[in-house]
Amino acid sequence: MNERVSKIRQQLQESIPSVDIVRARVYTKVHREWRALPLITRNALALKELFETMPIAIHEDELIVGAPTVERRAAQVFPEIQSGWLADELEGLGTREWDPLALTPEDRRELEETIIPFWQGRTINERIFQQLGDDTKNFLYMNPDEYPRKPSCLVDNFSLLEKGIGTTVPNYKVMLEKGAKALLAEAVEARSKLDPTDTENIDKIVFYEAAETVLKAFMRLAERYADLALALAAEEERPGRRAELLEIARICRKVPAEPSDSFHEALQSFWFTHMAVRIDLSGHSLSPGRFDQYMRPYYENDASLGETKKERALELLELLYLKFSELMLLVSTPTSRHYAGVPQWQNLNVGGVKPDGTDATNDLSYLCIEAMSDLAIVQPDISIRVHEHTPEKLLLAACRLSRQGTGHPKYYNDELITLSMTSRGLSIEEARNFSIMGCVEPRAYGEGIHLTGGHVNVPIALELALNNGVFLLTGKKIGVETGDPATFDTFDKLWNAFKIQLDNMVNHLFIIDAYAERAYVDLISTPFLSVITPDCLGRGRSLQQGGARYNFGPAVNLFGCTDTGDSLYAIKKVVYEKKEISLTELIKILRKNFEGHEDIRQYLLNKVDKYGNDIDEVDYMVRDVAQTGNDAVMRYRNIFGGQADGGIIPVTSGIAFGLVAGALPSGRKSGVAYADSVSPMPGMDVNGPTAALRSVGKMDLVKLKNGTLLNIKINPSCVKDEAGLRKFADLIRGAFNDKVWHVQANCVTADTLRAAQEKPAEYKDLLVRVAGYSAYFANLHKEVQEDIIKRTEFSEL
Repeated sequence: MNERVSKIRQQLQESIPSVDIVRARVYTKVHREWRALPLITRNALALKELFETMPIAIHEDELIVGAPTVERRAAQVFPEIQSGWLADELEGLGTREWDPLALTPEDRRELEETIIPFWQGRTINERIFQQLGDDTKNFLYMNPDEYPRKPSCLVDNFSLLEKGIGTTVPNYKVMLEKGAKALLAEAVEARSKLDPTDTENIDKIVFYEAAETVLKAFMRLAERYADLALALAAEEERPGRRAELLEIARICRKVPAEPSDSFHEALQSFWFTHMAVRIDLSGHSLSPGRFDQYMRPYYENDASLGETKKERALELLELLYLKFSELMLLVSTPTSRHYAGVPQWQNLNVGGVKPDGTDATNDLSYLCIEAMSDLAIVQPDISIRVHEHTPEKLLLAACRLSRQGTGHPKYYNDELITLSMTSRGLSIEEARNFSIMGCVEPRAYGEGIHLTGGHVNVPIALELALNNGVFLLTGKKIGVETGDPATFDTFDKLWNAFKIQLDNMVNHLFIIDAYAERAYVDLISTPFLSVITPDCLGRGRSLQQGGARYNFGPAVNLFGCTDTGDSLYAIKKVVYEKKEISLTELIKILRKNFEGHEDIRQYLLNKVDKYGNDIDEVDYMVRDVAQTGNDAVMRYRNIFGGQADGGIIPVTSGIAFGLVAGALPSGRKSGVAYADSVSPMPGMDVNGPTAALRSVGKMDLVKLKNGTLLNIKINPSCVKDEAGLRKFADLIRGAFNDKVWHVQANCVTADTLRAAQEKPAEYKDLLVRVAGYSAYFANLHKEVQEDIIKRTEFSEL
């Protein structure tokens, strides 16, 4: 990186995460003044006022400008989503253990006295708390009679309801190719053709009016940055910086109103669009998608980059990456436990194939990898789509980035995911053009947001089956009465009881989701994102009205499949086949958390085969657990008729979910974190990385349409030279030949991580792969640090 980039990177690293209430103030004001207007109209007017009045800044040395907040790494408040829980967290927000955020006394007072009182009682999670029946509340809340609520970690979507849902790849391409003026003209023309005396047209007219409002305001926001750049140029004494500010002014005067021509214009238009979506919509996983594809023509055809084309383009790209890392989310403490490190999941895709099936790699693909190699920062999340004909040069460049130990990039099985996408009913061309969003989730071009989703604590289904529906932590009978386990004289009877309990848990999650989806439609509207989403303008419907071309989801993630499969396998072997202990006696030992029976725990832990060693019988048991959960999920559809997706993406929730579960027959003690995602239990994969990957590939992952996440930890000595890098590249190709969905690596030793725990100031730049995102190790809670440290570390590939 050059001096400019290095300076801005350092400023970013030194910035303190904080809270910004400007958006909350404006939205509250507008919604108070215009209560009688439709929701989308109020939100459009709020965006208009915000875009026209919000404080803006152009920081020293910036070439890509714009941010939702003036301060770097400041989180906006979305009162329409967050007011239900925020009041109770304000006092400790700056000192909490998990992801603290600074808040000024003045802003706290305004939130407490003016903003939160206006919105309280009108947020999604408050509505759901009031609407759900007691049976379902027992699965969602630890104390069903208490609000603000604490999660039960049995089934969960509280984290999604408390911070909003993003989970989409915005259509940046339309702004680059058409520009906001053309979209505005489409909206005006469409509205002009509607007869307002036809009541069926009123909602469409309201939508088009909102579209016109936000598009005009969006262009005005860019104009404001142009005006500011000119004002700064007039005062600037350095000729070089003055010229840069004048160029910024020219670009902001042109885009996003008009189509982009140069690489710099395209990057700026992209960033304004990304910024506007972030302001419009509270939520995570607003991902750039196939960045190297839609940006390719602007890079390749830009004569203005001159003879130093690569160097100038790399600088601009690195400056854009730093803008991604400026962004921050405000989340509750329980949500931070599920997503430690406040990940953004701004997933930038590289490689893959074109819709015609040919390799899509280009010069910009390499430049995207090089930019992250230089910067070594959290965002954006770099993802590599790998297929049979991926150039070895690209894969090795990605492996060199992995060797740096930042957790970047993530690797995806292009052919497997394409096949999974076709099962949704997409054409092969559409399926090949998928984008990876969030951690590992594929999205089709034209797909809308998932209004809600959730997580299922799968080992609890086994616990309920072994205790006739009783949740051991509370002693409550919350599950189905599946019978006294003493009557389970065959393994099939136990399996059937487990399946009934799991089906019931999934059913309760979709009861929650049904109410949540209705609440999202009634209480949330995203006019800007709707305008740029394919087919919304054509249909005259917002995303919350089903206007998108495709409305798949919600996405449901199954946590603890490894622990459950290992446990069921242990029961099958030890109880039913070898008859070494009765099921009744084993249940008694589990209830005691193995106290006084350490010999039995060690036998179960170390003498019974475990998933992750390429042993078919236990591997297929884990597969059966995952597919049983996925089958249950796929029986449900969303409010627009789209099918639900299953996946295994626990993020850091395996820690929180493990805390509420009792001891398991796998030998795991009560309260211990689950195995990470589709990974084996830590330390139990003793036959090396190839065997572990073959076990994962047996799970028939193509059916899990929301994706699966696989972390591996590699000793840096494995990849210290080119021969090691090629072995790593071969490992990735081998994994994908064996039908693994995704692989990502932490190239770091446990010793280094321990040293970073003891002396965090000396390791402040140490990035690690947490789950589907990277974070600075020193900033993570110790629980998460320990979970990363205990992952199996491979010393040979």
